[in-house]
Amino acid sequence: MSIAETRKPLPVRCAADALRVVFMAVTQPLQPETLAFVLDAHGRGGVITVISGTVDADSILPVAECMSRAAERVDTATALVLASIRPGGCVLPGDLDRWMEASTLAATYGITLIEWFVVTESGAQSPRELLGEPERWVGQV
Repeated sequence: MSIAETRKPLPVRCAADALRVVFMAVTQPLQPETLAFVLDAHGRGGVITVISGTVDADSILPVAECMSRAAERVDTATALVLASIRPGGCVLPGDLDRWMEASTLAATYGITLIEWFVVTESGAQSPRELLGEPERWVGQV
């Protein structure tokens, strides 16, 4: 077994797995940024994209579109996970609409937005969950 084979990332199959990835990659101390990663049907990914300076809450929308557009070109890509880092912030009233719009944008490119986290010093929240939508991790086996 080669070194590369022993360092394969573990599959991301649930929100807790995704948050472990987010918290490994987030800048410390927290600063405004958006993290994104694409997964295949087995929950495997490989690249975490970090977009710094995403202060505007609406920044999630062009990031969702850009990542979904890129994922559309990858045969094995099926899902997208996003995280908005908001130091000193919180989930905003418009985030429920942003979730629905980002989800629709991803679907336009054949990608499922599995989760979007809003991360603050207090932890992470999911606008999807606040909206009452069911989890989307079921298809990730």
